[in-house]
Amino acid sequence: MTKPLWVLIPAAGVGQRMQANCPKQYLSLAGKTILDRSIAVFITHPRIAGVLVGVSENDPYWPDSAWHDHGCVHSFVGGKERSDTVQKGLRYLLGTIDGEEQEVLVHDAARPLLSQTALNRIINHHSAQGALLAMPAKDTIKLQMSDLPLVDATLDRNAIWLAQTPQKFPAHALLEALEKAQAQGISVTDECSAMEFIGWHPDLVVGESSNIKITLPEDLLIAEALFSYLSHSNC
Repeated sequence: MTKPLWVLIPAAGVGQRMQANCPKQYLSLAGKTILDRSIAVFITHPRIAGVLVGVSENDPYWPDSAWHDHGCVHSFVGGKERSDTVQKGLRYLLGTIDGEEQEVLVHDAARPLLSQTALNRIINHHSAQGALLAMPAKDTIKLQMSDLPLVDATLDRNAIWLAQTPQKFPAHALLEALEKAQAQGISVTDECSAMEFIGWHPDLVVGESSNIKITLPEDLLIAEALFSYLSHSNC
């Protein structure tokens, strides 16, 4: 039987681009925080062992979370950057909760609309070098000139995928990749880029266009509309 997976959600960021009076993961989406809705996606799944949430030190919002005292949810103090928080979460998992080799799912705190269908797709996908949800690009992709807002070239969109989460990797290997990238001053914006740095070629698993990341104020409006539509379509 396949070992249950742990989910790691880095939620220590402040979300400056959201221009809100609190970190974006604590903004309300249909009556619940974005973070609470993101956690809820995983909490009852039979293949999920538990959820690790990396929060900022002295986070004043996390104690009010619906999942704060849940037995399958563990919190830890994250770091300055996403990579720092994921590293701390992996060390916490491997050293405190589950020291055995296993795969872990890393998911954005601000992707609350992940469906069970997409979640099952990434959980059930088996690959020796990991996998991530992603969407093939639909728009025409332009490459910008060095530091100028001018078009340098048009890229082949058939070779472009837009990364989403969850991303699934062996916990030990992911920690090693993040540590190596950090030691060499390599900036990684997601877990896949850290694995690429050490020579891995993770599988692209088709995600869903509704699995948006809430980053800008207008994204929250889109998420509200999507949540309403998806809620009614599932009735």
